[in-house]
Amino acid sequence: MDNIIPDKIKNARLIRGLSMDQLVARMGSRAVSKMAISKIERGLMQPSQQTLSAIADACNVPVEFFCESSFTIGKLDFRFKEGTPIRKRREIEAQVVAEIQNYMDLNSNIPEQIPFKNPLKGFTVRNYPDLETAAQTIRKKWYIGNQPIFSVYELLQSYGIHIIETDIDDKNVDGVSAYINGHIPIIIVNTRKNETTERKRFTALHELAHLTMKFKPMSDDEFQAYQNALPQLPHHVTLKCPDTERLCNSFASTMLLPQESVFRRIGTSRSDIHLEEFIDIRNTYGISIAATIHRLQTLQVIDDAHYHQYYEEIIKPNELETGLGNFPIQEHATTPSLIRLRLKGLSEVE
Repeated sequence: MDNIIPDKIKNARLIRGLSMDQLVARMGSRAVSKMAISKIERGLMQPSQQTLSAIADACNVPVEFFCESSFTIGKLDFRFKEGTPIRKRREIEAQVVAEIQNYMDLNSNIPEQIPFKNPLKGFTVRNYPDLETAAQTIRKKWYIGNQPIFSVYELLQSYGIHIIETDIDDKNVDGVSAYINGHIPIIIVNTRKNETTERKRFTALHELAHLTMKFKPMSDDEFQAYQNALPQLPHHVTLKCPDTERLCNSFASTMLLPQESVFRRIGTSRSDIHLEEFIDIRNTYGISIAATIHRLQTLQVIDDAHYHQYYEEIIKPNELETGLGNFPIQEHATTPSLIRLRLKGLSEVE
């Protein structure tokens, strides 16, 4: 093979968490030296077919994984927790790149792919009200209205956004997104962190925000001036100065639970909300109770005291909200095995 990509060989090793010495050991009788592996990964040496097969077997990937692809992956903006070791970061980055490569190699053989048209092209977000406009715009262009979203995954995929689920060994990584070849959007959801359907839906929409909008958050001074100009409320609400991640989170909640639906079901101001009301919203709109509490504070429906009360009494003792309702629709991304079955079916028709 003369179209081998050295970085892919290094990525395969990192995905398995192997040092060069460990890779050599796993290659058995077909092993080459650690120095040879180093040269191969840097593109200074062309591996033989036997060596390449040995590396593939040791890393549990097909030999084709190392070949040049017909697509390029845009910037993957991982949001690692401060202090995450560099080696760990590289392993996770390599794993995600491999997942995307495998998915795209398979999916590129399926005809009639849906072209993506950004419904918020050129839209810039500075504050929370901007997100209300953004969500209303998407809901209008995608013909959702103010109804609950039946399946977030199906909705996004029906408009040309690809979704991959994978198990990333870092619960600080919710998801990540990028453009393939500059125009094909793809979202990766970490199933280890997103253990419930509601969290999967939220993360997918968080990444949709990254894919569709530009962010220019207000500075602390600008946000303080903005808050001072708001009408005074009878109760105290403290909103955090919006950064990009807070804005993306708020967008996900806004998409799942429109303002009009909140005001119709809960009202514009409440001194107390019963647990059964939170459960009903979760069951109907597929949004977690935690995200609903955030949403109600952002819309200034509840004050700071009730926000903290609900978190202490409902969320902290039960972060997965077990037994507190359940959205009936399960979100599942299209797996490589399903893509292979579809390809087999297409080839049989031909």
